[in-house]
Amino acid sequence: MRVDGAALAAFDEVFDYVVVGSGAAGATAARSLASTGRSVCILEEGPAMDPKAFGDDAWGAFKTMFRGMNGQVARGRAFIPVIQGRTLGGSTVINSAIAWRVPDDVLAEWETLGLGDALPPKELHRYWDEIEKDLDAAPTPEEAWGGFNTLMRDGARKLGVSAAPTRRYASGCKATGQCLTGCPSGAKRSMLTTYLPQAEAKGAVIVTGAEARRVLVKDGRAVGVEGLLSAPGRPAFRAMARRAVVVAASAIQSPLLLERSGVRSAHLGEHFMAHPGTPLTGLFDAPADLWRGATQGFDSVHHRRDWRVKVETIGLPPEIVFARLPGAGRRWKEKMALARRTAIFAVQTRAWAEGSVREGPFGADIRYDLTRRDMMQIRRGLRFSAELLFAAGAREVWPGIYGLPESLKPGEERLLDAGPDDPRCYSWILSHLFGTARMAARPGAGVVGADFAVHGVPNLVVADSSVFPTNLGVNPQHAIMAVARLCAERLAERA
Repeated sequence: MRVDGAALAAFDEVFDYVVVGSGAAGATAARSLASTGRSVCILEEGPAMDPKAFGDDAWGAFKTMFRGMNGQVARGRAFIPVIQGRTLGGSTVINSAIAWRVPDDVLAEWETLGLGDALPPKELHRYWDEIEKDLDAAPTPEEAWGGFNTLMRDGARKLGVSAAPTRRYASGCKATGQCLTGCPSGAKRSMLTTYLPQAEAKGAVIVTGAEARRVLVKDGRAVGVEGLLSAPGRPAFRAMARRAVVVAASAIQSPLLLERSGVRSAHLGEHFMAHPGTPLTGLFDAPADLWRGATQGFDSVHHRRDWRVKVETIGLPPEIVFARLPGAGRRWKEKMALARRTAIFAVQTRAWAEGSVREGPFGADIRYDLTRRDMMQIRRGLRFSAELLFAAGAREVWPGIYGLPESLKPGEERLLDAGPDDPRCYSWILSHLFGTARMAARPGAGVVGADFAVHGVPNLVVADSSVFPTNLGVNPQHAIMAVARLCAERLAERA
């Protein structure tokens, strides 16, 4: 059953479980809990979109499906856009459905932090097996690569480095290049088209347009959630929980909700980690058609461990490609005519930086500053990315970095490795967010315990990436889903 909060004057119901958030974590947890036969309510702040209405209008997608119309930023020495979905299905509706398991070396780090029993690799791998089967995860097939993905394969082969088709939940991908604006073919297995309808079929109630403002706690136990509906006048709602409240609102919204609900911890909202990313554009002799092909169909983790970087292709709508082109006036217009012959390889880094998330006057106040080590890693990654582009046949590379030439020719990649140390000189995005309610066995070391419950509130659990104790270095949706499932099934066992 679905309820549109934009059309409600009030909502006050009682359930066994209330889940805040409908993205990778919330949908997975809700589906598992609904499978027990208990009643489940899923609260989503954003609207429900009809996949049949998805198109290629980036601005339209920003207005309807992105948090802050894609204007949310992290503040530090540089202002960095923070990309998040705000719609039923969360960021899974606008991302590229990439399925990376947590690498073994990262799982080993979690074990050294005393979380080997809380986040056991054997159980996580079993869940990943099942999720991959549920959502048809597979390497991007060659027929969906398009020109720009093929170029990474060609460059990696010539350099003799590792790169591979990206493993994605997108069986039958039609190569429309529209992951960012919502998959129009339904090939992408977002939560909107998979786990949410499955939870609904098992009796879950989904309420959209419902902003959770506070978890209600009585006698040391969570008893429900209250908030505001998106209907005119913003009427209040309550969703009461007999057994537990599951917070799965993201590493930004979850700590804010917990803080408003009276949770107190020196670690709440701290240890904010992410993958800062920055792109390079290569110009080729033949069309690469950035807007035709799997949005992210090829990647290289050749330097994931030594340089902590991952390089991936990225396809974008034409209007976003144009915004990335160098020059101004007539020179920019000339570059627009060359856009079909460009390809973008983006570098994301497993950053050392840790920031914070606090409630601000206009929403989340996100603070984040890249460290000197992060900047060194990024520069190395950019040089490697340029080497891949040139090896694939690029005539020139446009770095878009203040202080460097507008265009680099083959042999000038070293300029990137010696580029500016100031993050303000680069064009960034921040995605893949972790750590603001991190898990720790002792209350003095984290916000939630090994059982996913907030220390001191046994039936208030957190199921999203805010509990992750470290940065991952790879795309996190797969990790989030397995962890959320582990959380939900443990919760169901003890309830």
